[in-house]
Amino acid sequence: MPPVLFEVWGVPIYPHNFFLTLGLVACLGVLVIEARRRRWPPGEVIPITLAAFVGGILGARVAMLLFFGPQALPAVVVIPSYFDPAIGPGSILGGVVGAYAGGHLMSRSLGKAGCSCDAFAPAMALGLAVGRLGDYFSYEDGLGKASTLPWAVPVPGVDYLVHPTPLYDAGFDLVWFGVLIALRGHPRFQDGNLLKLALAGYAVFRFFVEFVRNNAVVALGLTGQQLVSVAIVIAVVAYWMRRPRVSTA
Repeated sequence: MPPVLFEVWGVPIYPHNFFLTLGLVACLGVLVIEARRRRWPPGEVIPITLAAFVGGILGARVAMLLFFGPQALPAVVVIPSYFDPAIGPGSILGGVVGAYAGGHLMSRSLGKAGCSCDAFAPAMALGLAVGRLGDYFSYEDGLGKASTLPWAVPVPGVDYLVHPTPLYDAGFDLVWFGVLIALRGHPRFQDGNLLKLALAGYAVFRFFVEFVRNNAVVALGLTGQQLVSVAIVIAVVAYWMRRPRVSTA
């Protein structure tokens, strides 16, 4: 059972659920601000956001099958497990991909030719930064591999210090949030390009941070998360290579 963060009237509050909820609130707050700034009609933002939310939940759990194999099947098909603090939300990387897919499909179903989804880019980064704190306080996956660095931290059950990889993730996401905010008005990062940059940037970071995480190697000396990260970067680069250049003059 994960550690209890605090109690409210005798009800235990677990880190995963608390910071996941806080991250969603932060994400939604930034999304609302960005949607208004971009004059994104509520008739589009509401269904696309809901579709992205559902896609993220499903993607986070379905990705567990890819990363952890058949033993993760109960966490995918047993709906009550979605609220089990001992399991958590699932794969963050899968959630990001699922949210993008859900939002994209809803956008197309609404008949939109372009993409007004760039409002999600900084919102996603800030939400991840907050949500990763739940992983840290839950000691998820043992946090990381053994380390002798000055900032290495202890985890229950082992007699050595480890990399605090969720804090690496949270730190990157916070910096990435600032970068995406700075680029949100750039002509080259409109019509969905800012969101694609956000996904590619996180995928590059995730590829390298996996070397100090505890996930299993599945092929070519890489983890499943690294293989998915490579696929995301290849897809985004291929998209940009075939996309007409936008003049900044």
